[in-house]
Amino acid sequence: MIISGPFIVLEKQPYRETALLLRGVSPDYGRVSFILHGGQSGRRAQADLYRELEVEFEDRADGGGDLYTAAKVETLMDFSPLAEHSRNYRMAGRIGAFLLANMPPGVAQPYTYDTLRSVLANLALAGDGAWTLVQCAVVVKTAFLYENGMLPEGTSDSQNEFLENLVASGIDNSPLPECPEGYFDRLNAWLNALIGFHQLKR
Repeated sequence: MIISGPFIVLEKQPYRETALLLRGVSPDYGRVSFILHGGQSGRRAQADLYRELEVEFEDRADGGGDLYTAAKVETLMDFSPLAEHSRNYRMAGRIGAFLLANMPPGVAQPYTYDTLRSVLANLALAGDGAWTLVQCAVVVKTAFLYENGMLPEGTSDSQNEFLENLVASGIDNSPLPECPEGYFDRLNAWLNALIGFHQLKR
């Protein structure tokens, strides 16, 4: 069955003569990879890092792995301006590596997908009003752990409310909940400890 859906490119590499191998995330398929024939030239060259694409492909009934052949791609959003800022580009690379290493294939990840979309938009904005690099890292980690049942309850109702609002902010790309200065640094350290506890790759 031929279907289409959104996909964010987090890694690309040449494949054979003119094709590309694209790795990234989908809200419906989690971690997924596509072979795009002719992707290195012409109109299909739009398949680039940190772009959100609408990808048309055949959904196999056999569930045979996470590699599909893309029949057609269209650009939905281009977050590649983040590459103009070296620190933002490196952060996007670390976030992408974390998700590609830990996100399960074939499992819907809508919260993490929407959060990644918000984070990339903020990294591309890179100005007044954009989330800081630490905030970007915290929002993605929180959403991923929450969606995959790895985020424990907080030690208080107020902490639980903060974490729930943080997840909602990532999904909606809305203002982050207010907190004391330095709180995001402490939260980042706590999330890193959780990632280590669950033996996820960083």
